[in-house]
Amino acid sequence: MALERPSPESATYRLLDFVMEHSKKLWTSYRHLEEMMDLYLKGRTNKRIKELAEAIKKIEKEGNDIKLHIFDYLARIGEALMYREDWMRLILNLDTLLDYVDSISFRLSIAASKKWYPTPEVAEGFKRFLLLVSVMFDKLRQSLTMLQADALKVLEVCNELEDLEGEIDEHHRELGLILLESNVSFQALILLHEICERLETLADLAVRVGDSLRLIAMHRAP
Repeated sequence: MALERPSPESATYRLLDFVMEHSKKLWTSYRHLEEMMDLYLKGRTNKRIKELAEAIKKIEKEGNDIKLHIFDYLARIGEALMYREDWMRLILNLDTLLDYVDSISFRLSIAASKKWYPTPEVAEGFKRFLLLVSVMFDKLRQSLTMLQADALKVLEVCNELEDLEGEIDEHHRELGLILLESNVSFQALILLHEICERLETLADLAVRVGDSLRLIAMHRAP
């Protein structure tokens, strides 16, 4: 007997549940990263940094499992849901964000274990840069939580993400210059440059998630 396919509306609510489950992993992972960055920029080498890196790695694997469950669900419901490609793009971008958080935490843990620390000026540059990225993540979280209840508000917040992107690009260039002019070891310079680039990529990916949300919200808007 063939399985009864869900209605488009029930399929959408089920997908929203999956996306919320995955995004909770992302927010937890990013908060861990913020704590790691704070400890590292203060010159701490305690075991907490290693614990946070291990927690982020575990969350990344859990997020990947959720992504696979979503893909399996999308395959099973077939054509019951319109705009499946938009949902797939959303979860792929969310999962890539999770991957990048893990890649940054890996590099931070190495830098801390080797005691490759930034200068005070570089540390302040990273704090300013991370603050902007955190604001973008908070807005992304807001837009995801509103997707089910207020599609028009989602569109508004997604526009704010694009406005933030320009400011983040400016700070990215500024931090890159500060790094080049700093008196840090070559090893620290390489790792800090990679962390800087990946933080900027996090912001770019957040905008991509916003674009995916915008498409889905447009379908759901009255």
